Amino acid sequence: MSKNIFHNKTKLVFQTLILALIVGLLIVGAINDSKADFEAYCPFGGLISLGSKFNLGSMSCSMSEVQVFMGITLLAMIILIGKLFCGYICPIGTITDWLNKLLARFKISVVLTGWIDKVLRIGKYILLFFAAYMTATHSELWCKNFDPYFAIVSGFNVDVATFWAIAAIFTVIVLSVLIRFFWCKYVCPLGALSNIFANFYITVPIFIVYFLLRIIGIELSILWLILTLCISGAATEIFRFRFYSITPCRIHINKKLCTNCNQCSAHCPQGIEVNSYEKVTHPDCTLCLDCVKSCKIKGSISVCKSKGTWIPPVAIIVFFLMGLFAAKNYEFKTLSERWGDYDSLKTVSKIEFENLKSIKCWGSSKSLQGKLEMKKGIVGLDTWARTHRIAVYYDNTILDSMGVKAAIFTPSRNRTSNFKDYKPQKIAVLHIGIYGVMDVYDSMNLLRLLIYKDGVCGFETSFGEPVMVNIFYDEEKVQPKEIIEQIHQKSYIRKIKDKEEVVSVDFKCENDGKVTEHVTYTEMRKRLFNGYDQKFNGYENYPEKSLRIYEIGLENADNIAVKRNLKYLTSHVSGDTGIVRLKTDFVERGEVVHIYFNPSMVKVEKISTLLKAPNLVVYTSNGEMKKFTNSFEFVGKGVVLKP
Repeated sequence: MSKNIFHNKTKLVFQTLILALIVGLLIVGAINDSKADFEAYCPFGGLISLGSKFNLGSMSCSMSEVQVFMGITLLAMIILIGKLFCGYICPIGTITDWLNKLLARFKISVVLTGWIDKVLRIGKYILLFFAAYMTATHSELWCKNFDPYFAIVSGFNVDVATFWAIAAIFTVIVLSVLIRFFWCKYVCPLGALSNIFANFYITVPIFIVYFLLRIIGIELSILWLILTLCISGAATEIFRFRFYSITPCRIHINKKLCTNCNQCSAHCPQGIEVNSYEKVTHPDCTLCLDCVKSCKIKGSISVCKSKGTWIPPVAIIVFFLMGLFAAKNYEFKTLSERWGDYDSLKTVSKIEFENLKSIKCWGSSKSLQGKLEMKKGIVGLDTWARTHRIAVYYDNTILDSMGVKAAIFTPSRNRTSNFKDYKPQKIAVLHIGIYGVMDVYDSMNLLRLLIYKDGVCGFETSFGEPVMVNIFYDEEKVQPKEIIEQIHQKSYIRKIKDKEEVVSVDFKCENDGKVTEHVTYTEMRKRLFNGYDQKFNGYENYPEKSLRIYEIGLENADNIAVKRNLKYLTSHVSGDTGIVRLKTDFVERGEVVHIYFNPSMVKVEKISTLLKAPNLVVYTSNGEMKKFTNSFEFVGKGVVLKP
């Protein structure tokens, strides 16, 4: 390989711009303490997510139209032009290319040939099979587990399997230097996918046969399609060592002009013996044009038998813009499901909702589906996560539109203060209708807006059109008119880790509302308390009178972070079969946890010891036992109560 990294400036510009963009986003994210979406233009994720869309009717959770259309245009570019992504855009390919050229002077890089090379090429097809099949059947990007690019830019987030990701990074940085392009040739699943679609005359008939069999009623699993494609790609590459492609864009060598100086082969980053071909059909060729740029004999080597060196860069730009245009003007359904008697009903109506911010991915769409399936009369759901839209299908002989809206609505209870140093004495309740409070995100925006109005203590919502809101406020500090003015604000400032962002809101009160009641501090806290309640160890089999309750104060019992960790405390105490329920509540003494127990099976001292243990013993779903530091702050002495 040539040591000259600058002879192909066109490729170098593309590679440098892509890497600079990635590094720039990492730096900006570090400065702003935020994380950019490094998957936003991932063509591989978008392509295999199409398998999930076809098989399950849903996109993989983090994939959008941008990734999908980037993937589709990538395939079109591979079929019509060549594997340009690998040579010009892929950051892993770029790093490997640069490392190989920088270390070429040491002559430590080798190009594998013969049967070892052919056997190792199977590896990327095996990896592609598992990545595509697991994604198609689970609607989650399985390749995130080991993707070296994603591991680095995400900082090894929760989706990354650390061991396999480190192994992949080692393969890219070390093995791919010792063995020329080891990752690209033998491991990369996108490389395998590119080769499959470059093999046009073999791949297209496989798709046609598969879909024809499904059309005539033979329900073939998607496993067989993926497996057949991987086998055909591997077999063609290994035994034929070229593809049955339709692209006219090949590197051509004019044997009449060629002097066999071998400069083209020396400059090829993939180690292809270019001068041995008249038309380069090698499966590793990415049309990077290093060979063309290195030739000193005019007309000796060319693209498409012409001065077509402009084709690869122009094609990349054109296909990229086409992908962005398509993504902007078309939106895939994130989820489309029907259930119950939908297929046989002739009384199905549809109602659409916009700006439901809680619908942001496949997971949240699936959660809404689970909620709606429990409502009699609702028989279908479509969601569009990018624009936060949904369409609900319902039997209009059972439900009307208001019934559907009520099924979607999630009531909320929120307090605006922790009341550590402040206990209002004159608490009034303003009952008022507010437009724009449809989902939990709207409730959170209303909460953050009201936090800025001194004297507002909290609110609770109930379904209506508009949504009915009870606002608890201190009459000595604020009046209803001031509260309504605050609700009508068009934005608020949200502080996140010492940084501020302006959040736009659009709430409108139906009228001036009405003060409907006055409550005590304890009554207000009890109504606004978001409790936790889990029953276990056969609780339902006990007569209520046979149980006792161990009550002890728990700091911030309805705090989101505390509630999230209560599942660990529940698992910890459930190890004693005499303990059957864990519940949080607000009483006169404040926030408490209630432990329901059978006094004939467990002593109070044992419960106290369990709660105050330095570590919580947690049992996982597969039976494993783990230990977590006990972070709960219990307040005061425990007392025993009757239910």
